[in-house]
Amino acid sequence: MQHGHSTSITTTQGLARTALAALLLSVGFPGDGLAESRPTEADLARRLAGYEGCFVTLDLRAGTSIRVNARRCAVRLSPCSTFKIPNSLIALETGVVPHGREILRWDRKDRGMADWNRDHCLESAFRASAVWYYQELARRIGASRMRRFLALFRYGNQDLSGGLDRFWLQSSLAISPDEQVAFLARLARGELPLSSRTVEVFRRVSIVSHHGASVLRGKTGSALDPATSKRCQNWFVGWLEGPHGTHVFAAHIAGPSIPDYRTARRIAEQILHDLGLW
Repeated sequence: MQHGHSTSITTTQGLARTALAALLLSVGFPGDGLAESRPTEADLARRLAGYEGCFVTLDLRAGTSIRVNARRCAVRLSPCSTFKIPNSLIALETGVVPHGREILRWDRKDRGMADWNRDHCLESAFRASAVWYYQELARRIGASRMRRFLALFRYGNQDLSGGLDRFWLQSSLAISPDEQVAFLARLARGELPLSSRTVEVFRRVSIVSHHGASVLRGKTGSALDPATSKRCQNWFVGWLEGPHGTHVFAAHIAGPSIPDYRTARRIAEQILHDLGLW
């Protein structure tokens, strides 16, 4: 994926500090313009220490992108619960949940997550990452409409063969961090075939936090190792709107035991902070 000028920073090979400094200068980070205030290769790469991970961000205004571990950014992986972003958009656009406030009743099956074991609307289900709710949305959307929208969205490999209510859960659907950013950039730019109502509702639903004049929107996603039942993959994807414009990003980490589902989010926020954006 190419978005204007791209700076690539790898955790495995790395660049000489002097060469990297020149590249970072060409990107034009926000800030006071002092070279010493800009992050070095080590500054950014250390945020991923202990994990096989990557991070990519795209500045929509400048058209510049930055990658930490560029090779990994191109690898397709299961989207896990980050698929709740397109699933929400498709459900809104098709009228499955036309306003986002419609309640789906919990089926009374205990899934081991207290916040899942209740009735949900789109907003509460998105925040709780309630899998059962989104499985029901997928069933109501149906395979034909789901397939059509994934093609329109150009979302990863668009493979639904793993089953309509689980193809995104460590199954057939796969998308790279680069592709996540490309999809979210089209959403943020208003380039997806969606009504203004759909986008407006989703913008409200997807807010993660505010910091000063900046708004962070996004979604986490996790996968468990079936052999150990420990979290082995973790995503955080989204976009940041603030004084420095809109920056779309994707972070992914993998490891034998990731502490919690917010780990990739914390790493992404740290890197955004390092870059002077958050």
